[in-house]
Amino acid sequence: MDYIVRPYAESDRDAVHLVCMATAEHRARSETRRLFLLRTTCDYYIDNEPENCFVAEKTLEDGSRRVVGYIVCAADCETYARRFRDRILPKIKEYSKMNARVARADVLMYGQFAMFFPAHLRLAVLPEDRGKGVGTALVEALTAQLRAQRSKGVVVILSKKNKAAQDFFRARGFSALRPIGSGFAYGLDF
Repeated sequence: MDYIVRPYAESDRDAVHLVCMATAEHRARSETRRLFLLRTTCDYYIDNEPENCFVAEKTLEDGSRRVVGYIVCAADCETYARRFRDRILPKIKEYSKMNARVARADVLMYGQFAMFFPAHLRLAVLPEDRGKGVGTALVEALTAQLRAQRSKGVVVILSKKNKAAQDFFRARGFSALRPIGSGFAYGLDF
């Protein structure tokens, strides 16, 4: 089966949501949790910075295509923090003040790296499509985009438990920065 990476299109929204939910570290057992995950891990990016988002599609045996992964990015931490505060947090507060506090802390986490790594990314690939170059192609598409925008660097925060993701990003030139919260930050300079 063939894979292609291309820029995100609005018609990909439902497919990105499906990949997000299928790859979430913690399963969403409630509608509140599902909305929280979608709003914090993909909706901000696809709604506000679609030019910094890419999807990977797999061509199926019948010739149809299916989105199997995505990479989303906020190119500038200050813009991200302002937009997230103004556009996303009010939606989260509607159904959970506790989740809004968690989301606010997540935004602040990225701000700690903004001087050297103004951009941050989130990557998700369905488990059955990992190890086939999909993640690498997504990272390469995004980093080419960020370099063209003259970004200084990009950071990703990974779970301390996710050794496979840590190895993946190290193999693509990301350097371990430091532990942060329940995760570990990795950065790539341009």
